[in-house]
Amino acid sequence: MDQYRLNSLQIISCLAFVAIATSSNCWAQEVASLDLTKMVMRRDLRRPAGIRQGPAVFADFHCANTTRKTGVLHTEIESLDRQRYMAGDWLRFEITIKNVGSIPLRIPFSPDLADLQPEDAAQKFAYSALQVSLWAAAGNDPHKVGLNIVRLYGAEDHANTMVTLSPGEWVRIAGRDKIHFPPDQTTVDLIHAGAFDRAYPQVAVYRSETSLTPTSSATDSHEICIQQTRGKGFPITLATEQ
Repeated sequence: MDQYRLNSLQIISCLAFVAIATSSNCWAQEVASLDLTKMVMRRDLRRPAGIRQGPAVFADFHCANTTRKTGVLHTEIESLDRQRYMAGDWLRFEITIKNVGSIPLRIPFSPDLADLQPEDAAQKFAYSALQVSLWAAAGNDPHKVGLNIVRLYGAEDHANTMVTLSPGEWVRIAGRDKIHFPPDQTTVDLIHAGAFDRAYPQVAVYRSETSLTPTSSATDSHEICIQQTRGKGFPITLATEQ
């Protein structure tokens, strides 16, 4: 009987350990999704009264301390509408952003920047911004080509514009845009050689502040230091008309 009880306790202990180790994965789920192909995005900001012509200034400050990053986000391309693209083609994509770290992360998740602007157009306002970039890479060559950029926005004082990603949870984004290749000779040569063979996503989260005057606008964005991982890359081919 004592041996039976000992074996039973060992089995229960093992099951408890497995349950604890896998509990986070069991509860992992998709918490939000956006299909930007079916939405009209409100991004144009109102200017204060006056002459409405002038420069727009953007200043991006990347992660200042790469040794102290908070949380881990994993981005992956789930699908592209086809494998071969030429300049001017429309590219439809679907990506996921998953929290693979050990702490919850808050990310902006609205395409409508204009909804965050105060009633007084001259008032400076702060918000969070999520930028997801799609790139094409050519083997081990460090040269890359930008295919698409998605920007989402949010603020804690605006309902339904921020999403909490607990460990194991993810969001899904679908989008569509026309692609353009840079005209530099290196890119042209690599495309002609058929060197671009995979696409991958890259994510960045910023704390931003925008101010507008009748004649200008200025936006300062400071990147939040978050560790990133990404999938192995999605097969792709870039081509030009011969």
